[in-house]
Order: sequence, then C-alpha cells, then structure tokens
Amino acid sequence: MKVYNGENIAITIVSDGNPDVSIPPKGVTEINLDLNEHRFNEGSFYILEEGDWYAKTEHCASGADIEIYLAD
Repeated sequence: MKVYNGENIAITIVSDGNPDVSIPPKGVTEINLDLNEHRFNEGSFYILEEGDWYAKTEHCASGADIEIYLAD
C-alpha cells in the first residue's frame, strides 16, 4: 500500500510486520499492510509523532492508497 504524508514535517509510520518508516514532507512510501485488516490510528498502524492524525482513503489526489494529515 502506498502512504502519502500530506504535512510539512517528516512522519514515522509504525505498522505490524514492518520496520518503522520515516516519510519526508509531501513524500510517498510503500508498506506491506492491508487496509482491510488494519485500521489507521489503532494499535497496528499509527503515526509515532504526537498530534491528532487522520487518514484519507478516498479520492486521494496524490495517487496513494492512503493520505495522512495532522488535524488543525
């Protein structure tokens, strides 16, 4: 699955079965995770950095499967 970081800071993705992955600002990376089995912001798939993070999975303009943003 492709993950897009929609923020202006680097983020660290933590997910079951994968090493922690840093995504640069506005960057995309691919991780081996099934969105049908893992929900964002639950124990198996989340952002390490502090903040109120949310994910978008529909109409992703970046072309990624999921886009991650920090709520205002």
